Amino acid sequence: MLRLSNLALRKIFVDGFYRTHAGMLVFVFVMLISYCLFINTLGTVMPDQIDFWQFFFTISLVSNPLIMAFYLCASVLYAYKGLQYMIGQFALPQHEFLYYSFTASSKKEQFKTWFIVQAYLFTPVLCYTIYASIIGLVFGYYLISVCIWCFQLLLMMCCAYISLKENNRLVTSNKYNWLMQISRKWNKPVFLLYSFQVFNQSKLAYLLTKLLSWVLISSVFMLFSDIKDNSRLLMLITSCIVVAHAVLIYQERIFNDRYLSFLPNFPFPKGKVFFSFGLNYLILLLPEICWMSDRFGLITSLGLTAFAFSTILLFRSLLLLNRIQIKGFLIRIFSLFFLFYVVIIFGLGLILVPINIVAAWIVFKGNYLNDYALN
Repeated sequence: MLRLSNLALRKIFVDGFYRTHAGMLVFVFVMLISYCLFINTLGTVMPDQIDFWQFFFTISLVSNPLIMAFYLCASVLYAYKGLQYMIGQFALPQHEFLYYSFTASSKKEQFKTWFIVQAYLFTPVLCYTIYASIIGLVFGYYLISVCIWCFQLLLMMCCAYISLKENNRLVTSNKYNWLMQISRKWNKPVFLLYSFQVFNQSKLAYLLTKLLSWVLISSVFMLFSDIKDNSRLLMLITSCIVVAHAVLIYQERIFNDRYLSFLPNFPFPKGKVFFSFGLNYLILLLPEICWMSDRFGLITSLGLTAFAFSTILLFRSLLLLNRIQIKGFLIRIFSLFFLFYVVIIFGLGLILVPINIVAAWIVFKGNYLNDYALN
C-alpha cells in the first residue's frame, strides 16, 4: 500500500512539478555547471590554480557565510515553489481522492511518504549540495558543509509536515477574507463589484500594478528632469500611470463579461453604464490621486485626475473593438500613448480630456450591445 502511495504521489506531484518547471530548472543548473566547469579566468593563472578558480563559486558557498546564506535563501524559494505547486494540485477535483484514501495510513507513515516525495522534488538542490559538500570537505570547510546539509534536511521535513497537514485538512468552503467580513453587510452597487473583486481575489495584480506605476513615475522624473514646464511633465507621468493599469482594465472587462453579462437586460441608460464603471478606476487610482494632491495641490490634481479618468474610459472602450484580444488591445494602448506624448510635449495636454471622453463614448455607444450579443 505504501509503495503504491509513493508511486501515485510521485506521478502527481514530482513528475508534474518537473514538467511544469523544466525550463527554469534546466537553465539554472546548466548555468551553474557551465560556470563551475568551463569558466575561463582573466589574466595569467598558474596551472595549479586553475582548478581553484573554476570551482570558485562552489568554494565560496562552503567558505563564505554570506554566499551560503544566499544559497539557503534560494533553497527556501525552491521549496516554496514546490509547496505552491503541490497545494494547487490538492485543489484539483481529480485529486480529491487523496483526502480520503491516503489519509487512512498512520501519520507516521504519511510523514515518511511525504518526506520521500520532498526528497524527489529536492533532487536538483540535493545534487548540487552533495557536490558543494564534497568540495568543502576536500578543502577543509567542515562546519558550513554540515550546516548546509542540516538546513536542507530540516527544510524537507518542514515541507513534508506542511504537505501532511494539507492532505489531512478537511475540504471546506472558502472563508471570507477581512474585506469581505467587513463589507458583506454593505449595499454594493453593481457597477463597483469589480473593485471588491480586485481587493478580494486580485491583490497581487493590484500590488504589482502599483509597483510598476511607482517605477514609471520615478523613471519619468529622471528622464524628463530638464523639462521646465511642470504641467507637461505631470501629464506625462499621468499617462504612464494609466498605461500601468492596463492589466486591471483588461481584467475588469473579463470580469464584467463573466459575471455581469446580464446588465444589458436591465433598463440602465447607456450613459449611466458608461460612467458608472469608471468609478472603479477612481477607487483603484486612489493612491496616485492622494499622492498628486499632496505633492502638487488640489487644483492641479483635479486636472490630472480628469485626464487619467478620460484616458481610462477610452482604453476600456477600445476593448469592445477587438473582442478582448490582449494583443490588439496593447497595440492600441501604446499607439495612443505615443500620440498623447506628442500632444503633451506641444503643451496641448488638456485638450485630450474632452477628446478622450467623446471618442470613448462614440466607441462605447456603437459597440456595447453588439459585444454582449456575441457572448
